[in-house]
Amino acid sequence: MARPALKERARARLGFGPLGPAAGASRPTLAREEAWLGWWLVIPAAALILALVIYPMVVGFNTSLHAEAPTLGAPSKFVGFRNYSDVIKDPATHSAVVHTVFYVAIALALEIIAGLGAAVALHRPFRGRGLVLAVLILPWALPSVVSGVLWRRILASDNGLLNSVLLQLHLIHTPQVWLASGWAIPLITLVHVWGVLPLIVLILIAGLQGIPDEVYSASAVDGANQARQFWHITLPLLRPALAVAITIGLVDAITIFDEIYVLNGTGLNTASVVVQIYNTVFVDADFAHGIAFAFLVAAATALCAVVATLASRRATV
Repeated sequence: MARPALKERARARLGFGPLGPAAGASRPTLAREEAWLGWWLVIPAAALILALVIYPMVVGFNTSLHAEAPTLGAPSKFVGFRNYSDVIKDPATHSAVVHTVFYVAIALALEIIAGLGAAVALHRPFRGRGLVLAVLILPWALPSVVSGVLWRRILASDNGLLNSVLLQLHLIHTPQVWLASGWAIPLITLVHVWGVLPLIVLILIAGLQGIPDEVYSASAVDGANQARQFWHITLPLLRPALAVAITIGLVDAITIFDEIYVLNGTGLNTASVVVQIYNTVFVDADFAHGIAFAFLVAAATALCAVVATLASRRATV
């Protein structure tokens, strides 16, 4: 009796028809077993997400709705969204938002323009292309803190490489304190772009590899030069990859922290929204306002990512 049942189950798994009347009774059992297997595979991941993501978010949101307790262990007072209102009205928040807008604008411009140029130059095979790609990936592979330390020596005011080169070229007459001048935000953004650009280039190279060569051959027969091919073929067909690159660059620029902290600490002249969150939570020990600020930044980042995705989809239709 056991052998026909095993044979029937094997045939059912392979998609063959039943052997006899008992086949219909085994199908619900098999489907139920597969459903339970799916649940057992999903439950551990769902439990981890619940414990490490959902629960901290719920606790954090609840904290943002209460005022800071006057003493340790004392009950906190429910204030609703007053902490959010305080954060929005804070002049330090306005300054951090303005700095972040500059970071985002400069970073996206450099990453897309330089990334597109590098991707067009590297997507065709040539001698040494693998070595060039390996060197290109190195800045992205390095932790952002390590990159920040390297660039801090380049931008150092006493014996930094940038000051030394500019002094040798007679472009400056005295060493400059770059991170205390108006060049601080552009230079920090340059360090950020140096680490993110390889990823942008790889995404755009993958997009270029998906464009058929026959399209370029047909346009060349019709008399299109390389410039017209780029504007009328490459860019339109590269829009999905550009959308991914823009979204990644946007989110990374909004949440910039490591480069700022390593190069200039928590100085207010270069503080982004994430640095301001750090100042509020860890320097001022104001957890309620800091967590409220973090939720506002998370919501704004998600909104920007959704808008960029929808805009790219509309452009590709």
